[in-house]
Amino acid sequence: MWGWLKNRLGLGVRVPRISAREAQEKLKAGALMIDVRTPLERKLVKVPGSQGLPLAELPKRWESLPKDRPIICLCESGNRSQQAAEFLKSKGLEVYNLAGGISAWQAAGFPVKKGDLQR
Repeated sequence: MWGWLKNRLGLGVRVPRISAREAQEKLKAGALMIDVRTPLERKLVKVPGSQGLPLAELPKRWESLPKDRPIICLCESGNRSQQAAEFLKSKGLEVYNLAGGISAWQAAGFPVKKGDLQR
């Protein structure tokens, strides 16, 4: 509850939210995009070149992320990636949250790789 209250009062970690277009520019300049959705969600659709790192695994695996380049967090709509971005920002990383998530990425016309759950 304290985390929710801190966010409501504006006391939480501030992470810039960026548009799909801004994210694309940062990727071209060398940023890394991490997808914090579940592996099942990534099987359905993902941004080519993004690295899967589910939100639940982030506390255990964040130290494997590069410290020398910006990181863009992405999920379905931008909520889970906001949590991930705040966590990474608190660890001192340069991090951004993709506003609107993969839905916004697709709406902007950027490429996605669609999967198939059938065998």
